[in-house]
Amino acid sequence: MGELGLNKILGALLATALGLFGLKTLSDVVFAHGGEGHGEEHAEATSLSEQMCENFAYCVEVAGGGAAAVEEEEVFDLGALLAAADVSRGERTFKGQCTTCHTIDDGGANGTGPNLHGVVGADKHVHPGFNYSAALTEVGGSWTYEDLNHWLENPGAFARGTSMSFAGLRKDPDRINVIAYLASQSPNAPPFPDPLPAAEEDDAAAPAEDGAEAPAEGEEATAPVEDVVEAVEDAADATQETVTEVVTEEADTAMDSAEEAFDEEAPTPTEEEGE
Repeated sequence: MGELGLNKILGALLATALGLFGLKTLSDVVFAHGGEGHGEEHAEATSLSEQMCENFAYCVEVAGGGAAAVEEEEVFDLGALLAAADVSRGERTFKGQCTTCHTIDDGGANGTGPNLHGVVGADKHVHPGFNYSAALTEVGGSWTYEDLNHWLENPGAFARGTSMSFAGLRKDPDRINVIAYLASQSPNAPPFPDPLPAAEEDDAAAPAEDGAEAPAEGEEATAPVEDVVEAVEDAADATQETVTEVVTEEADTAMDSAEEAFDEEAPTPTEEEGE
């Protein structure tokens, strides 16, 4: 076999090796989720959508994804809380924290604080025989559920300068239960306020669910996480198949070239006989 034929075979084997090495390198580039080559730019891609954009050039907005999702602000619904209040717990809280200064039975005497029977809906200074502070007298009006909620939460903030030294009931369940108990001991108490209406977003979303209407022009559709993952996997599989096919074709071509080179240089039977 001549030197030229040997070079052809070595060249074919080298091409095959380079093709296999290229497959590994290309696969690492396509399927890698991290690496030194991305630097700070990759470190900042914290959401699934950003990582897909960076690694796969496939960008889909993911509903609720990423650390930057903003939590909905909790709304204090006094009407709903009062409707679910526990009067018996309110009575226990009242007896534990309020009876030192107040009585609540009908016709009960005033103590350090006024008798609180019938207080809900009554004027803020309803007992003529009790010396109310000027701060509370200036507030005026009746004890609505809203005012009772603010008063019991922080008396000093509701009526600055009040002589009531009570720090307040800062826990919502305790305060709401006490208000419900005070209402149960007030024959003329007004009804609880109505709960807040449902969120407007829920109402707006209902027609889309029933009619399955497409999003309005200019609005981006939001894909569920499952759909996004499935799309990424499909894209990855397709890319891998393409890379495998290309490298396989290159390897086959290289092997064919090596075989042809070997056939050209191999001695024929006639040549062997002549030798």
